[in-house]
Amino acid sequence: MSWGGRPDMINHQSSALRAVPPAEAPSPSSNELGPGTRIQHYELIRELGSGGMGTVYLARDTRLGRRVAIKFLHTQDTDLTKRFIIEAQATARCSHENIVIIYEVGEHAGSPFMVLEYLQGQPLKKLVAGQRTPAPRAVELMVPVVRALVCAHEQGIVHRDLKPDNILVTDSGGIKVLDFGIAKVLQGEEQPVAGMGSDTFVGKFVNDEGGELTRRGSILGTMAYMSPEQWGNGVPIDHRTDIWAVGIMLFRMLAGQHPLGTLSGPQLAVTALVDEPMPRLRDVARDVPTELAAVVDRCLLKNKEQRFPDALSLLRALEPFLPGRYNREQLRIDESPYAGLSSFQEADADRFFGRAREIAALVNRIQDRPLLAVVGPSGAGKSSFVRAGVVPVLKRSGEAWEALVIRPGRTPLSALASMVAPLVSSSTSLEADIQEQEKLVEHLRTTPGYVGNVLRSRARRGQRRILLFVDQFEELYTLVPDAKERLAFTACLSGIADDATSPIRVVLSIRSDFLDRVPEDERFMAELSQGLYFLTPPNRDGLRDALIQPAEMAGYRFETPAMVDNMLEHLESTPGALPLLQFAATQLWEARDASRKLLTESAYKSIGGIAGALASHADSVMAGMTQSEQALTRAICLRLVTPERTRAIVSAEELRELSKEKGELRRVVDHLVQARLLVVQTGGGASGATIEIVHESLIHSWPTLRRWLDEGQEDAGFLEQLRNAARQWQAKHFDDNLLWRGEMVEEAQRFQRRYRGELPELQRNFLEAVFAQEKKGKRLKRALLMGTTTFLVFLVIAAAVALVVIRNSQQEAERQAAAALRAEAVARQAEGSARDAAELARSAEAEAKQRLAEVQAKELERQKAQQAAEDARSQLQRKNDELLSALKRAQELQKHARFARLRAEKSASLARRAKEEAIRAAREREALLQREQELLLREQERIRRQLEQLGSPIAEELKGRQP
Repeated sequence: MSWGGRPDMINHQSSALRAVPPAEAPSPSSNELGPGTRIQHYELIRELGSGGMGTVYLARDTRLGRRVAIKFLHTQDTDLTKRFIIEAQATARCSHENIVIIYEVGEHAGSPFMVLEYLQGQPLKKLVAGQRTPAPRAVELMVPVVRALVCAHEQGIVHRDLKPDNILVTDSGGIKVLDFGIAKVLQGEEQPVAGMGSDTFVGKFVNDEGGELTRRGSILGTMAYMSPEQWGNGVPIDHRTDIWAVGIMLFRMLAGQHPLGTLSGPQLAVTALVDEPMPRLRDVARDVPTELAAVVDRCLLKNKEQRFPDALSLLRALEPFLPGRYNREQLRIDESPYAGLSSFQEADADRFFGRAREIAALVNRIQDRPLLAVVGPSGAGKSSFVRAGVVPVLKRSGEAWEALVIRPGRTPLSALASMVAPLVSSSTSLEADIQEQEKLVEHLRTTPGYVGNVLRSRARRGQRRILLFVDQFEELYTLVPDAKERLAFTACLSGIADDATSPIRVVLSIRSDFLDRVPEDERFMAELSQGLYFLTPPNRDGLRDALIQPAEMAGYRFETPAMVDNMLEHLESTPGALPLLQFAATQLWEARDASRKLLTESAYKSIGGIAGALASHADSVMAGMTQSEQALTRAICLRLVTPERTRAIVSAEELRELSKEKGELRRVVDHLVQARLLVVQTGGGASGATIEIVHESLIHSWPTLRRWLDEGQEDAGFLEQLRNAARQWQAKHFDDNLLWRGEMVEEAQRFQRRYRGELPELQRNFLEAVFAQEKKGKRLKRALLMGTTTFLVFLVIAAAVALVVIRNSQQEAERQAAAALRAEAVARQAEGSARDAAELARSAEAEAKQRLAEVQAKELERQKAQQAAEDARSQLQRKNDELLSALKRAQELQKHARFARLRAEKSASLARRAKEEAIRAAREREALLQREQELLLREQERIRRQLEQLGSPIAEELKGRQP
């Protein structure tokens, strides 16, 4: 909310401007002004608000590049203008952090104006809202106002219209008092009007509700806060008028009502009756501390001489009642007022100093934003700021607040379930609790709005508001590798902080260097980006308060101011200054001089100052250990630091794996915890105890640990991978498919050669399984290589045999082809012989026919000459038989010749087929030989490549054997 951003915020900046009769205000002035109007080097942007006599504009300073507020007083009264400028110039000389800054005053078009710092915040009236305010909070709000009065009164400036409307609580937590000196300018001289009593005046009054009442007189003020002398009792007005107003405001905050109860308007004139004392605070609010009530009652004494003589006296009277300063006797004598390296908890609120402004700023923002993130560097004290600062202030604000705190850890959904389970669980045993929590985790994964419903129902039933603080939010990114788990967790948070009207508020603390990881969930980042609160390390004043005030609370002081200045000089240039301050102060407290109630300079030198306190303490702890205990401490510390050099939360069971002797591990951890280097937290359910480094500043400020980390820098990332892989391997029942292969095995082998520390049993087993699998793989590769080589040899032999067979087959085919040729020649010869035989048979047949003809002729002759023929019958018969035999032989020869011709033809055909088959076989043998040779070449090439990968010299030999 910007200064002047709403009408009510203009009123508390310019209420005095409305105190002049409207008739004196010219109308054209405001009409002549508008966006873009240039007044010297200022350019108006827009109107913020307007009162009866003045208008406030937002403007830009074109010279210095900043936004300012310009307040114009609309008047043509020359004297009023002069007084306004003179008084504004006097107020501008009053420089104080709790007084609004006046940059410049001047005149434009006859109207005076002043240029003010542009503030964002809300008036005190809205902040307290008519309800009772706890005493520490009320004093905390009013002390800056009194400090502003101290400064103004020293300059001779009296406010005269001090009220909650003129006190602004900025968004950054600061307190600013507005309109100093304006009332004096506007009221003019206090002159009684003729014909009236000395207590009757003509003028303009503003009642408590902001309305204007006309009264005779020239005194101006807001009736509810006007002192008796402001009502015209003849007593001059001075700085004690402002002390009266402070008393009224304190009374209203502590009692929840005005001292005069329901009186309003002119009824409040009883204030001027000096003989009637004001009601006492304890009569209305009996729970207010007696001493504080006495301070308020003294402020409200009607005789101003009996009030505090000045604002400084009032400040000294109020400071003991600031948060953490009241009831010092409650602090035990031997209890340290400092937290050391541990984070402040809610119970430490009374000793948490140096963050008052930041706490007020965040408390204001919590009212309007459902989701906020406290963002800052490591060591800024984010956790302490929320736990010991914001939460206690909320609880003593008058509203009922409940605070819930979780850390994401390795299983953020389980952390949420652990918080919700007690709110909804009805189980009666630990086992049932664990089972119910596991079911709840799965339910949250599928129904992210469930947590919000549970918390809202609880808030409504208890008629309270709930603050969920998610501490160390960066653990979501340093300890949770599963993106789905992270998104499920942020979805649950979005479901919790879903609207500003909800009674639930979610506040995160996150290191600034992890803020760029949040956009992983776009919806969550869009909501969170509107609620970012950047917490810077404390400034010098804040560090001084954190150093001095706890000691004063315990009744101690520092021996010399130079000692404090030396500590602050070292801390201002040191990252993570707050925890280092707390630790060094704790060391100083332990070496304190109890007899003189002093924190001595000699003790400060003995601890090595700020820079050496932490390192010397940690080194002294290490020096008291044996060599084996030091080695174990090194392993523990390295395990408790993530690769990003942040704290890691580790279960006691996981740390137990670092040592084979469980008793030794427990002894070392207990020793480190007692030395405040480690912290053990016992979790509920199945999570068990967890261990972590007490504060991240130890990581950066202890040279020994830094050296260990630097030496193990190469191993840090590998060890994290090893831990995750081993846990996954165990979760999947030691599945061989999850074992490392390839380059990771080589990295593991290099790690094994250089690493000298102890590994947990699970990780050792994982590496052994990896190496065993690698050896098995190498044996298989060697067997495969030998088998491949043997196969290759056999393949070469087979190819050679096949080549011989092919060549023999080729030769056989050639022999068969030659035989076929010879058979063909024989067939041709047989065919020729058959032709000769056939010719012979034909000749024989012709001869036979001729002889038959001759026989027939002779038979005729014999018939003619039977006598002569009978003698030759026997001879003829023989010839005939011979002829028949010859004919039979000729027929047989003809048949044989025909058969020989057929056989010759068949032989020729077989020879041709044999030749063709031989040629085809030869061609097939050649193709087969060519394919075998190609296959042999490819196999040789494949084996050569494999051998080259294995670095074997056989590859070159095979390469040389290639044809």
